[in-house]
Amino acid sequence: MLSRITPSVYSILQPRIASHLRLRGILSSIHQKKTFCTSECSDMDLKSVVKKLQQFADPSLAESWDNVGLLVEPTPPHEVKKVMLTNDLTEAVYREACDWNANLIISYHPPIFAPMKKLVQSNWKDRIITGCIENRIAIYSPHTSYDALAGGVNDWLLQAFDISSSKPVTQSVTSAGPYNKKLQLTISSTDRESILKCVSGIENTFTTVNELNKEFCEINVLCGSGTIPAILESTQCFCDKIQSTALFDIQKIPKSGYGMGRIGKLTSPISVSEAVERVKKHLGLAHIRLAKGIGCDSISSVAVCAGSGGGLLKNLNVSLYVTGEMSHHDVLHAAQSGVSVILCDHSNTERGFLKVLQESLTKIFQNQVDIQVSKSDKDPLDVV
Repeated sequence: MLSRITPSVYSILQPRIASHLRLRGILSSIHQKKTFCTSECSDMDLKSVVKKLQQFADPSLAESWDNVGLLVEPTPPHEVKKVMLTNDLTEAVYREACDWNANLIISYHPPIFAPMKKLVQSNWKDRIITGCIENRIAIYSPHTSYDALAGGVNDWLLQAFDISSSKPVTQSVTSAGPYNKKLQLTISSTDRESILKCVSGIENTFTTVNELNKEFCEINVLCGSGTIPAILESTQCFCDKIQSTALFDIQKIPKSGYGMGRIGKLTSPISVSEAVERVKKHLGLAHIRLAKGIGCDSISSVAVCAGSGGGLLKNLNVSLYVTGEMSHHDVLHAAQSGVSVILCDHSNTERGFLKVLQESLTKIFQNQVDIQVSKSDKDPLDVV
């Protein structure tokens, strides 16, 4: 999947699609173009900005199928003065970013998702990507890492209601530390110091020793998966002295408050019609769609999922589901099971979070960059 557009990628693309992208002109303009900003904010290097974004929401929180992180990276150095936030990166948003001289676009939905085999001007997404290259605009997408984040999109969506307690529908898990593997070597106690000396020189490892008896001991090396070959290579000359080798996964633990979707218990029950009005007010919508659950006369608990909730909101012990979209059969099943469903259209359940994000990132970047929410970004569906 094309996730970074770097000089090495240019060298591959240029002879193949130069007639479509005019890459010779693009490459020339990248080195000559200056980025203008009237803001008094000081510059931040793109790598520093990305590091702070990843500290705010670890990309490992995202779903495995997702494509998050830095998707378009201009050639360095790339200083960031202006950041534009958008839910969807459309051509209207791209033009707005260009007019504002943005250096970075944070697009909640990743504009590069499916594998890209070519970049041509007949495709609207391709025009955006090549345009960002020409104008030296980086693109970063957080997507489901913001869904799972404590205080992220789903917590914001749940704020439509007065909640006494809440929890994720599915819990995010993380390693207890920076290591996800334990390599255990059983050796003769006489060889302990020699083997420890070999292992201790390897970066990103933590070693402990367990005395089994007077003759044997265990060396336990905590490490990441990628470090294991280096450990085995360093101890290769001792293979005849190692009695046994075992590899264990370090158990992951729940990350409190993090996970997909949210289930909330209301401070007091409300009517279905009041729930509808609360959602409309919170999202700034004149209309939503409601499937009233059979026998569901009041709402005491709610499960929310920003975007598309059909895969997550199933058979939960709540009175109401709130999401952007669900299939006909998922809605039918919920309503027949006594659960009411409110559908708001996909991006309407996400876009309002951008204002919250703007405030959070302004604090994180300590006003060193100018952050603006796109005025052109909107849901593609209208009620007519």
